[in-house]
Amino acid sequence: MRNLIIIISVLCSTPVFAQKQTPAEYIEKYKDLAVIEMHRSGVPASITLAQGILESNSGNSRLAKYANNHFGIKCKGSWTGNVIYADDDAPDECFRAYPDVLSSYKDHSEFLRTNWRYHPLFELRLTDYKGWCKGLRKAGYATNPQYGSILINLIERYKLQAFDLEKMPGMGLPSIHQGEYINGVPVKTAKAGETIKSIAEETFVKERHIRKWNDLPKDGEINEGDVVYLKPKRRRGSEVNYTVLPGETMHNISQKFGIKLKQLYKKNRMEFGAQPKEGEMLYMQKKRASGDVVKLADKKPDWEEPKEDKFVNPHSVKTEKIDFSKPGAIKKEVVEVPEHHIVAKGDNIYRIAEKYHVFEEDLLEWNRDLKPTAMRVGQKIYLSKEAALKKGTFSTPKQTKPKEVEPEKPKTEKEIEEIKKEIAVDGPVYHKVVKGDTVYNICKRFGVTEAQLRKWNNLDTIVIKIGQKLQVSE
Repeated sequence: MRNLIIIISVLCSTPVFAQKQTPAEYIEKYKDLAVIEMHRSGVPASITLAQGILESNSGNSRLAKYANNHFGIKCKGSWTGNVIYADDDAPDECFRAYPDVLSSYKDHSEFLRTNWRYHPLFELRLTDYKGWCKGLRKAGYATNPQYGSILINLIERYKLQAFDLEKMPGMGLPSIHQGEYINGVPVKTAKAGETIKSIAEETFVKERHIRKWNDLPKDGEINEGDVVYLKPKRRRGSEVNYTVLPGETMHNISQKFGIKLKQLYKKNRMEFGAQPKEGEMLYMQKKRASGDVVKLADKKPDWEEPKEDKFVNPHSVKTEKIDFSKPGAIKKEVVEVPEHHIVAKGDNIYRIAEKYHVFEEDLLEWNRDLKPTAMRVGQKIYLSKEAALKKGTFSTPKQTKPKEVEPEKPKTEKEIEEIKKEIAVDGPVYHKVVKGDTVYNICKRFGVTEAQLRKWNNLDTIVIKIGQKLQVSE
């Protein structure tokens, strides 16, 4: 367990914390918040819950209790809210403090959505919890090298992946059985007599949203047996590439693999509305090379690209009105990545990774002789696998460390508790005296007695001074 000192500089009402919360109680208490955030932001509910259990010790850490911070997020970036200070990787590190747990969950989602290191995760399927866990570890969310494996163990132990299939709490979306998903997006198969209007009424959304999600024109309709998407399709398809069959159109393929029609055209450098020739291979996850032209069956677009419109879910949950229109990564930056980087004075592997939006782990793999602690000015570092292969500096897994073996799943509740204690930011809490504070109101705020306050701080008097640091918990 890490030694911790927390200085609280915000006035808040804090209850007395007696009995520890179990993981099952934590899940039951916060599962709806995780599902709401999944639909709003695109972060799987299983990931939010697993990280919450791990980072907050099931809500029992003092960082969670006194600051509602369930994910150990520090005050980096443009944070302007309340803060607390704690000893973690370094002394007196700044952590974010929230008015409630929902705010912590939302900020956790935004932290992932706005940071380039986590953007690749949003290209994964919503149900790919293993990919998310491993990606969080690779992106450096935590220093523990087995962080991803520990998250996977928690998700599977408590069956948190089931929440990734949940509908919005309190919403009218019908239950979706496991399997009625394409590329992680809920779908239904149209029955005889069903129309866009009837499906829209059944799912409590507008007709135009059903049309938009299924890339249908204003006068388009559905037929029995058609796949109908009940949420927006993904920017990438469920398969890497696909060979066009006789009679297939771009719209058919878009519906088959859950990729937005516009993205399917962009990835294949095709004019919107054009149709591929039978036997052509289409790319659905990466953009094809500029010189690799798709042969067309008909070069003239047969209908116009639908106009973009913002979808704001008309329903709301009890907590607040939430915009569900844009889940996924946001604030993306386009960074030009050259073939290599020449080390300059002051460079380190982290700064180079940040500059070009690549991972340190990849830099070490692409540059066989790269030693982070012994970089020299003028050294050439290759910034892509392709460049490394061309120059012969690529390290295969056999040439580096052996493949990471996932740890055995914890067998007992005690083992899981020990893991959480090691990672959660926890320890005695300190309050920094501000103007207007008295011993009486400090005791009331933190649920302690005057005798305890005197004992912990060796106080001979009830006189306190502004700026004085007082221990307010064991």
